[in-house]
Amino acid sequence: MKILQRTTRGRAMGLFSLIDSLWPPLIPLKIPGQSQDYEEMKADQKPPSFCYILTACPEPGKVCINVENMISNIYRPPSINSLEDILKAGEIGGHRCSFQARVIYQRLQLKSNPPLDQREMWLIVTDATLQLENAGLPKTVPVYVTPSCVISPEVMEVLTDAASHTIFFKDVLQENGRLICVERSVLMLQKPSFYMAASADTSELTNPVMLDELDSTTQVNSICRVQGIVIGVNENTAFSWPVCNRCGNGKLEQDPENRGSLHCGRCNITVTSPLLKMHLEVALACPSRPQSNVKVKLLQRSISSLLMFSSSEDGVYEVKSVLGKKVGPLNCFIQTITNHPTSCIGLEEIELLQAVRN
Repeated sequence: MKILQRTTRGRAMGLFSLIDSLWPPLIPLKIPGQSQDYEEMKADQKPPSFCYILTACPEPGKVCINVENMISNIYRPPSINSLEDILKAGEIGGHRCSFQARVIYQRLQLKSNPPLDQREMWLIVTDATLQLENAGLPKTVPVYVTPSCVISPEVMEVLTDAASHTIFFKDVLQENGRLICVERSVLMLQKPSFYMAASADTSELTNPVMLDELDSTTQVNSICRVQGIVIGVNENTAFSWPVCNRCGNGKLEQDPENRGSLHCGRCNITVTSPLLKMHLEVALACPSRPQSNVKVKLLQRSISSLLMFSSSEDGVYEVKSVLGKKVGPLNCFIQTITNHPTSCIGLEEIELLQAVRN
């Protein structure tokens, strides 16, 4: 059993795609002992149970796959579903699906420090069908990638890149409204040639990606657009630090030769005009969630825009200088949502991955 797991994990076509490719059959099934009227089985019936018989190869430690030149006429190539079709299906019970989508944001779970290929990951994806005006459907979908999902180094390199890429997801588990990449799920850079497109649109995105506004349907680990009025500042977490104006190094040291100046070890220069970086979390009054306490960790550019016309002494700003100012729309990742004892939403402003331009 160990030999089988090592040699087939993440490489075989997949048992789930194999079942899908054989059911419903393309030609009528003949049932012995029944009349001609019963020879054709309805396509909407559930597939029968399958039993896989594995035979040992002559050479120990290997599993042979017999690939014939001629494809049987009962074989139906597995199909790619659009995200619209997958979400509309919305089955409560777990089943597998395959789709092609663009990754517009990725986030590693950093609760611990395991190797990169053993970390949990959230991928926010979309396709052309979700970017249309679909009532009741989100513009983007989170895909949870578990540590058991084997990802090739080539795909991992693309996922950790700063650019947005189209990925083919095979045998992804859809369960209770969630898309989960588990063991035997496969992520690929190119769609296999034997897959056929379903009736839905699977074309590439050509326009900038649109996001949903923050509302009552927004879920944790998804992304949305947020705008509102600043009604508070988290002073306990607000701080600032100088960075090198040449390379952006934030670990500056006191220059021993020039008292009062800072030294950048990366550039090996005295930093006479350091830039000031800030960490700021604000509370917003959002028209889309008027009864909720919405907190947003801002990116540097939003902080700079918010403080642009505020006066300060030595980088210290008064809280009242930002109260009442409008913020957004911002692209945000939803970190937490709590409803008791009060409704509170924790967001973090993010930058979406930009599509690669050929």
